[in-house]
Amino acid sequence: MPFSGARLRLAFFAPRGHKEIEPRTGLVRQTCVVPQPALNPSLLPFSLLLPSSAGDILQLDAPLWITRAPAVFQVIGGPGEHTGSATFHVAGSRAVYSAIQNREDDGIHIRILGGGEQGENLDWSGQISDIYTKKGPPRSQAVLEALFEETDSSAWMIRMMATMIGLRRTHQLNTPKFGFSLVVWSRLPVLNGFGGDVAMMTSTAMAFKASTGLDKKRVDGIRLARAIVHGAKEVMKVRIPLADAITCALAERQTGMLVEHGADPTMHWAPIPDHTFLGAIDLGMDPITEEEDQIAAAAGAAMGMAHLNKERRKQKEPQYGGWGQVTPKEFEGGLRSFVPARESGADWLANFSKDEPEIAEMVDPDRPFRERALSEHQMRESGRVHRFVEQLAEYARTKREDHLSEAGKVLGSSNRSLRDKCGIQDDAVNDILSQIQSAGRDAGLFGGRLAGAGAGAVVVVLAHQAGEERLREIMTEFEQKYPDRIVDPPSLHIESDRGAAMTGWWEGVLQPKEEPAPAAPAAADDAK
Repeated sequence: MPFSGARLRLAFFAPRGHKEIEPRTGLVRQTCVVPQPALNPSLLPFSLLLPSSAGDILQLDAPLWITRAPAVFQVIGGPGEHTGSATFHVAGSRAVYSAIQNREDDGIHIRILGGGEQGENLDWSGQISDIYTKKGPPRSQAVLEALFEETDSSAWMIRMMATMIGLRRTHQLNTPKFGFSLVVWSRLPVLNGFGGDVAMMTSTAMAFKASTGLDKKRVDGIRLARAIVHGAKEVMKVRIPLADAITCALAERQTGMLVEHGADPTMHWAPIPDHTFLGAIDLGMDPITEEEDQIAAAAGAAMGMAHLNKERRKQKEPQYGGWGQVTPKEFEGGLRSFVPARESGADWLANFSKDEPEIAEMVDPDRPFRERALSEHQMRESGRVHRFVEQLAEYARTKREDHLSEAGKVLGSSNRSLRDKCGIQDDAVNDILSQIQSAGRDAGLFGGRLAGAGAGAVVVVLAHQAGEERLREIMTEFEQKYPDRIVDPPSLHIESDRGAAMTGWWEGVLQPKEEPAPAAPAAADDAK
């Protein structure tokens, strides 16, 4: 579903002020505050924080831009985004906020509030010429890394540059003509699992576009998402799922984002029915799986598809783009036999690295891959995504709880496949999912799944609003049972919110100056 973005709509406060009579002249003078665009309530916590935390680098009585980008968690789908596959994501109410203001000089000051290991602020100051060449493009990555290492800011400033470079590569950002001050604040949970990188990059991308970019009053959410993915891959060598970036940019409240992957992804907003929620439980533990294990799970299925397509070329049959295009009947009817049950990365690379360079980038030569099992997971997972969304829609239409029960079973089936086919599982996660399943429909809990293939320690739960109390009791029991594994107290996130490109950005003055209005004769003078 193509989407070109949302125009920024501004509501204005009425002028306000007060009247004074000058003793010497007897004239009435009215001071008034210049009307300002209304501040979105979701931005209030950040705006109230800025005077005390960034008043030294921002002029609060001058125009600035404020942006926000929501947390994101994957409900079902993946790992990987193969052609023909589908994923389903939700944007949470927690967000990353940015405030940016142009300067009159060419200085740059960037601050991450509470971004340090001990909760301290992170700061970097420099000039436009430090990060951009005289001809306009950003300096080479080696030069930038050396620059940031001098101030111990490489880890987070490289992420800032990834955002700028991603926007530039997609023709959405000009070279800054003036310096700027940028302040960023994250309200996402401390541990991973809620798209921290994508929310941070989306929020700052919106800020850069507002301050120095193109099309100030219009944002194309798809182009924004592609810039985030491109910048992360080129600069940070990190693969951010496109569906994460799309959801962060284009989500709506009380909906999930169904993305069908291909050369040009197709998107649908899928409403979450009234009186139900898709809650994300942050278990407060370290990530369940390492990044290389998640990559391997996606790579193994792609490796299996390379084997299948090689055989189909021999038979002069059409090629498949991904396992989402294969039906279970076709897979069980013989296609699975063309995929090795197990193969080393080195053996696969010896046969396919030249023909499949994008897949080869993800293949570890020293790792064994269960290609047939991983391929079967990908093949069946797309069907599960569609069945899950269909059952939610049927419940919204009929109000029959049987449909919620079926949707919950789909989540359970997906989680078992992650465990059995992909090897992505954890005993503590299995325990809490078992508790949710045992509580069941009578408690208003219909099913759960490990979210995001274990990128964090987040469990997603389908529930009635009435099930929240029992869910919190289960979380308390979990915290008492696993004190040695919990880094931060578990938390439940059930509110959803809009994406960054849907809300645009706020432009205005946080503390407007009072300007004198034209003087008017006093009443006594009029009487004369």
